[in-house]
Amino acid sequence: MSRVGTSAAGPVQRPDARPGRRTTPSARPALVVVGIAVALVLLFGIGAALTGSSPAPAPHASAVHGTSLRAEPAAPALRPIELPGTPPSDVLGALVLPKGARARSSVKWNGLTQFSATMRFDLPASQAAIIGFYRAELAARGWSIQGVGPARAQRGATEVLAQRPSSDGWYWEVGVVVSPTTFGGGAAPETTRFVLDLYEMPDAT
Repeated sequence: MSRVGTSAAGPVQRPDARPGRRTTPSARPALVVVGIAVALVLLFGIGAALTGSSPAPAPHASAVHGTSLRAEPAAPALRPIELPGTPPSDVLGALVLPKGARARSSVKWNGLTQFSATMRFDLPASQAAIIGFYRAELAARGWSIQGVGPARAQRGATEVLAQRPSSDGWYWEVGVVVSPTTFGGGAAPETTRFVLDLYEMPDAT
């Protein structure tokens, strides 16, 4: 007579097969896979941060072709001549200054006629560089160049004159009068003064 729980091959022993206990697959391999994936994501993220290139300069800070000058928005420097809503934001946004230009004085609109105002600057750069800067920058920003030539009533100065339509329904004109360069010693051997005149045209054309 054979005993219960035995077979011809001998007793069947399953120590884990106790009443009330179910066997389940181990979660350890899945956790290992997740850990490896997280480690790879962190590794590649840190590598990209260390080796990635620097962001490209903003368009308003780009160098102007043919000169060493760089452009920056003119609106902050033109606040002394600004009134609420005048000049319009699309006009102010289309004006730039050479980086490093220093404001010297301003003449604000008196409110009796169409808007007109003047600001004077100086810059450690040559007259030719500033003229080239404004010819390129104004044309690139939607201004129509009306002329580049000798300025009236200022010997040796050159004026860059340009116009553009505005959202206020008027045409605006900017004239940049660039004086001859003066030379001296020290850290800035050359200095050029220029005047930025901004006008609201009396009639839209």
